Amino acid sequence: MRLTVLASALALLPLVASAEAPLVRIGQTVEGQLTAEDAPTSDQGVSRDYRVEAKAGQFLIVSVKSSDFDAKVTVFNPDRSQAIENDDRADGNFDPLAVAETKVDGVYRIRVASLGSGEEGKVFGRFTMKVVAFSEE
Repeated sequence: MRLTVLASALALLPLVASAEAPLVRIGQTVEGQLTAEDAPTSDQGVSRDYRVEAKAGQFLIVSVKSSDFDAKVTVFNPDRSQAIENDDRADGNFDPLAVAETKVDGVYRIRVASLGSGEEGKVFGRFTMKVVAFSEE
């Protein structure tokens, strides 16, 4: 019995490892897609996470564009606290742009989400995310 349980648990390890958010590089553009397989959100949308390594004292800038759904972007600090969230970059422009000042070296998490309250309930589709960093030093 114990051997069966252990074998079953070991079989799940690749699934757990593959569930880790993909690492993106500063300067990278990601062509992504939100699907029914992504994590559900509290407002009936879905979300997908990415990770990026940043140094303390940088301004991490994340732009998301989608013509398929109303997008929101959230940046989390290495301690998992929320650094910033944005859903519209300006009046009439529903693509989010988030700027987070990094306080410590580490891996920051970026969450791209669809707003379930968006136009006609569209929550799935393609998006483009660009991650850049600026430093005054």
